[in-house]
Amino acid sequence: MTVFKPAVLSTAVASATLLLLPGLAQAQGQLEEVIVTAQKREQSMQDVPVAVTAFSAQQLEKSGVKDMFDLQVNAPSLRVGASQTSTTTTFAIRGVFTSSQNFGLEPSVGLYVDGVYRARQGSMINNLVDISSIEVLRGPQGTLFGRNTPAGAITMSTAMPDFEGTGFIEGTVGDYDLYGLSGAKSFTAIEDVLAFRVTGFGMQRDGYIDIVDGGDDVINDRDRWGARLQALYLPTDSVTVRVIADYSEVDETCCATGSFKNNFVAQDLPPGSAPVFGTDTNIVNIGGTVIDQDDFYDREVAVARPPVSQNEDSGLSVQIDWETDSFTLTSITAYREHDSFDDADIAFTSVDGAYRINDAEQNQFTQELRIANESDRFSYVAGLYYYEQELDNSRQTIVGNDLSGIIGLSPNAFIGGDGSFDVNTQDHTSYAAFGQVDYNITDDLILTAGLRWTYEDKDLENIYTDDAPPSLDFSQDNWGFYFFAPLTPQDDLSESFDDDRITGALKISWFMNDDVMLYASYGTGYKSGGVNADRIEEQFNPLFDAEESESYEVGMKADFPEQAMRLNLAIHRTDTDDLQTSSFQGGGFFLSNAGVAETYGLEADLYWAPTDSTTLTLGYAYNHGEYSDFENGPCWTGTPWHTGEAPPGLNEDGSCDISGGDLSGNAENVVVLTANQDFTLSDTMTGFIYGEYSWVDDRMTDVNNDPVKYDGDYNLINVRAGLRYEPWDAYVTLWGRNLTDEEYTGTIADAPAQTGRFIAYYEEPRTWGLTLLKDF
Repeated sequence: MTVFKPAVLSTAVASATLLLLPGLAQAQGQLEEVIVTAQKREQSMQDVPVAVTAFSAQQLEKSGVKDMFDLQVNAPSLRVGASQTSTTTTFAIRGVFTSSQNFGLEPSVGLYVDGVYRARQGSMINNLVDISSIEVLRGPQGTLFGRNTPAGAITMSTAMPDFEGTGFIEGTVGDYDLYGLSGAKSFTAIEDVLAFRVTGFGMQRDGYIDIVDGGDDVINDRDRWGARLQALYLPTDSVTVRVIADYSEVDETCCATGSFKNNFVAQDLPPGSAPVFGTDTNIVNIGGTVIDQDDFYDREVAVARPPVSQNEDSGLSVQIDWETDSFTLTSITAYREHDSFDDADIAFTSVDGAYRINDAEQNQFTQELRIANESDRFSYVAGLYYYEQELDNSRQTIVGNDLSGIIGLSPNAFIGGDGSFDVNTQDHTSYAAFGQVDYNITDDLILTAGLRWTYEDKDLENIYTDDAPPSLDFSQDNWGFYFFAPLTPQDDLSESFDDDRITGALKISWFMNDDVMLYASYGTGYKSGGVNADRIEEQFNPLFDAEESESYEVGMKADFPEQAMRLNLAIHRTDTDDLQTSSFQGGGFFLSNAGVAETYGLEADLYWAPTDSTTLTLGYAYNHGEYSDFENGPCWTGTPWHTGEAPPGLNEDGSCDISGGDLSGNAENVVVLTANQDFTLSDTMTGFIYGEYSWVDDRMTDVNNDPVKYDGDYNLINVRAGLRYEPWDAYVTLWGRNLTDEEYTGTIADAPAQTGRFIAYYEEPRTWGLTLLKDF
């Protein structure tokens, strides 16, 4: 691991900052209070004993964040990734996440928009338009946010209707034929009683990945749009009703996969060994094209057909707030649907190998009822929560005419056009009761305690059909199905189970003075178990257990008003029992519970406004993550083929002991620096220059810890420069992202049924564009 650079950088900056404090008393900048709702009520971020990164609408606009993938650049402890399709997006906080590759898995990071839970991670990938705030809550949030938050939570709030008629219209053009248009406007129907707000957006952009003999700039494009309609009704001074309806679509060619390491021949055999030839050789022999591993970053792939990734997301929510002299009562009722369709070449070759089509439908109903109150010595939040979900997925795996030739088997091993068809259904009900109390022991010392009881009930059914022969018989067509997990015959599965857990938190906050708060906290999180929806090998258990986390944290939140500086620190440790992991093993996804995943680290957030026109920020996250106990984990498959050696930790049942291995996707060090300079050109013209620099450490990109799957560290530089013409309230901004065209990847995996061949997914190259914004 590369530790020196970011550790020294953060230590030096923090030390220099503290040493310079006495000499910076003449700083002209001012600290602004940041209001967050991390504890289900509005509080100053500096008074909340939670590690939280908060983004206002102004910050999102200044940094040019267009989606959650961009947001992670500004939040060192947050990682957002995608692999085969946009549907398989994952969110990680402090290194802990849950894969979206398996229908039966739910996220470890709770996702909320306007107080409504989003069950599918793919529902959060669309453009961030007309957003008032985003908060990233780090560590288990099992008390107030409940289920599926063992790693943390992300809460997003959209801009509310107002009676001033505010709004905007924004247009963007850029390279790769980028075109985007968005806008929002509030309208008053009844003065101070009823207002509406309409929001809409659309974006199109070519891809940045070419297909050999299939066109340029085809894969990893953008084609998405959405709309939101809101109503704000104030029938009395004490009652607020907010209704939100939204709809969005994604229809993209995503996602590109290239050859990261070839298997023409085993590359690392001992000297004098006979050559071992792999599937890349077979592909060339049957007329296919194989791109050399050294050309991976030429951004050109050889595929039989481009991938298709589509989703539709919609919902309706009603929030009612009733304020009385004794309490505030809040009700949030919501119904949501998320439908996705994916069609991918799962052999990742230029010949007719194999394809998978997923067609999924999800709908959910949620109801939260919450009561809260604050007094000088005592405040509380308590409530009830109900969640109901229906999931339906059909998955078709289709054999191509060349699959037998790719693997090097007889022609009757796989018959083109045949395949398997799976249907997965799940009915899920959950309800909970929760409460949290803040008690002022003294004026300077606050004790916070909370508990949540959650009940889960799941009915799951998997129905498998296929074109395999009744038993393994090499004279029968499709005998190869028995050796390729996505096609291997499997008995239907029907399971019902229920479970309940108590999670909670205990925190102590000490306000040393008006500007410095120290806190210590203990918290737990929970995510229910389930059933593996994919076909898996017989030795693996299709059922997986619940995931539970236990976290300890100490922190400091300090303001230095005279120096216009803010420094927040957190030291944390989290042990996650039965972490739900998913690793692709060449034939299918290996879904299992890791015994214990251990993470610990340090986070620092520094904000400094040395003048009234200059702001500087530093974000640093050190996060050590490992599978401290994972005795029945997935094995290396690619490297043993290249070396001729057995994978380490091999068990008799074919699994491997990977205890001590690195947590998948976790970068041990992440540094983010930003700088903004505002300036005045005339009475009518102002401008700004804004820059971001981020450094991300090397990281293991898969659960099985095969050494080939380490990706190196990388740097990203993003810059924006804009002018504002005050009489028109209009901006023009020139922007560029990844200006140095840094080359890095998000995931490295074993290619299906092609042992020794590694594939990897691409991240965005350098992009640039021009944005025009008009405020109303």
